Amino acid sequence: MQTATVNHQQQFKSKRQFKIWEKQQKENAAKRLNRALYANQSPFRYAERVYKSRVLSDADAREIVDFSNLSNNTTQVQSNIVQVPLKHDLGTLSNAFSADMSHNKSNYALIMKNVPGLIVIPDAFSPHAQRQLVKHCLRDYAKPPHTSNLDGHYHVSKDGIWPLYEQEKKGSLVPGDANYYVPIKTVPQDENDMYPTAIGDDDNNDAFSVASSMYSDISGKSAPPRAASSPTQMLKKQRWVTLGYQYHWGTKKYNLDDPIPIPSEIADLMKAVVTATEDIGCQDAEVPWKNQYKGADFRPEAGIINFYQLQSTLMGHVDQSEINMEAPLISMSLGHSCIYLIGGNTRDTKPIPLRLNSGDMLVMTAIARRAYHGTTTTLYNKLADER
Repeated sequence: MQTATVNHQQQFKSKRQFKIWEKQQKENAAKRLNRALYANQSPFRYAERVYKSRVLSDADAREIVDFSNLSNNTTQVQSNIVQVPLKHDLGTLSNAFSADMSHNKSNYALIMKNVPGLIVIPDAFSPHAQRQLVKHCLRDYAKPPHTSNLDGHYHVSKDGIWPLYEQEKKGSLVPGDANYYVPIKTVPQDENDMYPTAIGDDDNNDAFSVASSMYSDISGKSAPPRAASSPTQMLKKQRWVTLGYQYHWGTKKYNLDDPIPIPSEIADLMKAVVTATEDIGCQDAEVPWKNQYKGADFRPEAGIINFYQLQSTLMGHVDQSEINMEAPLISMSLGHSCIYLIGGNTRDTKPIPLRLNSGDMLVMTAIARRAYHGTTTTLYNKLADER
């Protein structure tokens, strides 16, 4: 057996807790080798179970695709990866990519013959640019008019949680101060429907409804807070923030009557990626494909920021609430690395595990736009400012 690259011990208070957890993981891994126990599970669900465990068989570990160092992959995996030039250098399209010209890695992408429509731009941002984006996500975007999971239960100020957190860390905000604790609010039932935590195992799950379930309790119901929380506690409870058109969790539809502009930095960045990946494709793929969507036609209108703790997952889903299903779906990873599964248009397709690192961008076009995908594992590793 081999363990995925992750420092687990830092997640436990004692060596004894770690040893108990490690034993449980090995026992569970041994059970997974007996596939007969999971005969009724779809291939996608089985893969979620495997890679969520973090303790992998040699065979499962070898299937993880590493885009940061292609030589780390098996010969078979390497044969499926193709490096292609971007139609435009990202550094010429957006300041987010040109902030550090010494980080000149924004002129190529990687595609996979066995995942038609998937485009990966590895290490697209310099460490400085990554830190700036993280700061924007925590400080600038996680506040009104954007909606977050905290809004369902707390009176969050118009400035969000981050300013309070900074004051707490500096010692200028301490227990006993009037605004130290973020107060709880009583939510009417119809409003609480906007912030569910339960999802079904059906084909209607999308990124928004699935994201809301990442931290549901065992019953699948939203657990209301018992007391007001400190800024540090609140920051750890931050799970998601929706940008642009706001999503109604109950109806699984966007509120098109109340448009909220996407932050200009994000809109500029996403449009640059769509423009740079125009006409990328692979005729040698299992299903020949070509990204025919033009950057000039792309209008960033909605997005979601998912905040992952080390034990967080995002269940497999298809993003299908958007009116325009032809536009590419774009994702960027910041912070710790993760194991990301990409499958087919049903859960019956065996997914491929990808390792995404901080600064990587993933673009789902063509067939991949309707593919099941999810995040099974958040890996503990060096962050951008430590590399």
